[in-house]
Amino acid sequence: MNDAKAALTPAQVIGTELDEDENLLWSGIPDRKTYASSNPFRAIFGRVIFIAGAIALYMAHEPMLANPRSPAIFVVMFGIIFTIFGAGLAIKPFWHWWTSPATFYGVTNYRAIIAQTRPWKALRNFNSQQIEMVVSETHADGTGNIIFATEPFGRLRALRAAVGFWGTADPEGAVGALNRLKNGE
Repeated sequence: MNDAKAALTPAQVIGTELDEDENLLWSGIPDRKTYASSNPFRAIFGRVIFIAGAIALYMAHEPMLANPRSPAIFVVMFGIIFTIFGAGLAIKPFWHWWTSPATFYGVTNYRAIIAQTRPWKALRNFNSQQIEMVVSETHADGTGNIIFATEPFGRLRALRAAVGFWGTADPEGAVGALNRLKNGE
């Protein structure tokens, strides 16, 4: 069954999600290495938070042994929260690397689609109003990154992360399809 899923093309996977009046303009898959390194700030920030939480846990160990009722219990609680939150952000590059073979991109006449089929099915849609810009960066090997939106993350949702197609084999085709979608053509 996994072999059958691996043999599916991006057009086949995205095609199953289309409405009757939708036409697929472009489809592709991410490059594994490029997709894994798509947001280094988040991973670095996660490592810093993880280390801060681990240091807090280490520093609270001695006072807790001396007096279990000491206020160091609050340091332990915050240390656990920081460690879990930081680890979640720090492993994001590995998560992207692991899910990239099962990630598919598509652009239709109504929306841009990012679909994942592993470890569970996830589908993200972006209509023409959600496409803020179309920015392309082509690499020496011919692949390219196309950023078309940003999404909030972090505490109070104040930070923004780029959303797009990472390491696609046909960046010009994706840019053309996204511009057609954005302009309503």
